[in-house]
Amino acid sequence: MYESEVYIKTIQENLPHDIWKKFSDTYKGIKCRSMLHWTEHCTECSMPACFKTCDLYSPRIDGKCQRFVEGIERVMLPNGVENTSQILKIQFKKWGVLATQGNNELYDYKETEKRERSELELARAIHLVPLKFIKKKLIQKRYSQKKKTIISKQNNGTKTPDGFLMEIYNPTENMIPIGLVIRNDNPNYSKIPFQYRIELQPGYNKEIIPFDEIAKRIKIELPYRINFIPEDIDSETPLYFGTTEFVKLKDYKNALEEAKKIKCIVWDLDNTIWSGTLLEDGIENLKLKEGIKDILNQVEQKGIVNSIASKNNFDTAMAALKHFGIDDFFLYPKISWLPKSKSLKEIAFDLNIDINTFLFIDDSEFERNEVEMTLPQVRLMDAIHYQMIPDLDELQIQITDESIKRKTFYANEAIRRKISDNYEGDYLDFLYSCNIKLEIESLKEEHFERVYELTQRTNQMNFSGNRYTKVDISNIYDDADLSSYILRCRDRFGDYGIIGFGIIKKSKNQLIDLMFSCRIQSKRIEHAFLTYILERYLKLGDFWVTYRHTEKNKFSAQVFNDFGFEIIKTEDSFRELKFSHDKDISNDKIITVIET
Repeated sequence: MYESEVYIKTIQENLPHDIWKKFSDTYKGIKCRSMLHWTEHCTECSMPACFKTCDLYSPRIDGKCQRFVEGIERVMLPNGVENTSQILKIQFKKWGVLATQGNNELYDYKETEKRERSELELARAIHLVPLKFIKKKLIQKRYSQKKKTIISKQNNGTKTPDGFLMEIYNPTENMIPIGLVIRNDNPNYSKIPFQYRIELQPGYNKEIIPFDEIAKRIKIELPYRINFIPEDIDSETPLYFGTTEFVKLKDYKNALEEAKKIKCIVWDLDNTIWSGTLLEDGIENLKLKEGIKDILNQVEQKGIVNSIASKNNFDTAMAALKHFGIDDFFLYPKISWLPKSKSLKEIAFDLNIDINTFLFIDDSEFERNEVEMTLPQVRLMDAIHYQMIPDLDELQIQITDESIKRKTFYANEAIRRKISDNYEGDYLDFLYSCNIKLEIESLKEEHFERVYELTQRTNQMNFSGNRYTKVDISNIYDDADLSSYILRCRDRFGDYGIIGFGIIKKSKNQLIDLMFSCRIQSKRIEHAFLTYILERYLKLGDFWVTYRHTEKNKFSAQVFNDFGFEIIKTEDSFRELKFSHDKDISNDKIITVIET
């Protein structure tokens, strides 16, 4: 719900079809949800005094300050879209905040839809009142009633939410940071609020914060408020808010499955990897923690990266790691006197993986709290529990040839990046000097596990968005009308392993799916594969491509422009392209293609 008693206007917006579908799919997965009442507010509010003293004061119909350009605008659902929450368009002015009184009481969707309809009917009735001062009084009274009702009915039920769900569409091409702050009305109840920074990537964004994480900071049985506070957003930029509620999902385990994955474990050193303090005790008096080398090896075998965030002298610490024979386990170690949250951010940047897949281990409660305050999405562990790491649910991952080699892939990429940064010639000349080999072979049963892993992990270079199950992959393999290819890659620095998967529908002479691991991005592997495919299939006539254009794959999709494909059909995110049979095929010959 929102301030419909103030803003009753609905608008039509030409949002992409795939964005509407994602809003709808999320809504269908909700078993029950809260009924928060979202309002516009101000970070610097001291009303009513500020109404007379603040230069930014812009009065609404009820006398409060308007901090959104057009208020809260409800977006009309297009034809063919149903089963979605109210979509609210908001353009934030300076100091604008989207806020609500907190309440994690849950209702089923029939009850919520019934209440929302009633709210809109009452709001329309209020807006029909001709006398402005009466309308103003009614709006003020209605807002006061809602706030009292929310507080009085807080936690009356027995259902505990799975988490707080946020879905926001960012229509721009830039990342927009926005802060989520949840705090008790009375600061004496909880002196430290729950804070979470969301980096809204271009396109659709969805996150769910586990309810127990919020309950650690907030006394949820007492009154509290929830605020969305954008950072450095201009008033011309709209954001579209879908479901922003406490929810219980139909399949919560599956919804959190991706978020639960740990891809990197970051270790402290003193009294964590070893017993003792390096600078005080010296290397000779340190003792490696029991079983630590075996744990590091188990983590590495699962394809999970080990790294370090330690406050120490770099050279001395590296000497100690070499002394114990464990220095090779760690990638991008950050050993300095900087805050550890900064070290974690740098590691995430170096590895190019989301920081919400990190686990940070430290013996110091101070250091863990510093990371928690700055990066609440990072999971934390007290170092005394380090022996539990192999048994964590998040680490129960099947070991594959690819996972065993993953640290090597990252290490080789670090070497490539360093040499590339120091290379003074043309970038294409540098790629040629790398002696890149692309091996292409038909899909076999032995590839199923890696292809499954690839389809689940790939976003930026996924041209369909498909997430194939193992059964799907088996069916593709058995389909006589499909030619399916797996791609391996290596260069003079090392082996990338299986990095791509493509499907050709033979009866239509059409590429219907293509995806690559992001670790070969910007290396023109996709160009080499398209050259191979065109040379092979153009003999049969015009060659066709269909794919889903998304914010994440739009840069990778430039490869079709590079080859001169014609756009034949565009419908929402769907693209159909053609390469004429009499057209010349581009081949820069940077990469050697080997058919096996």
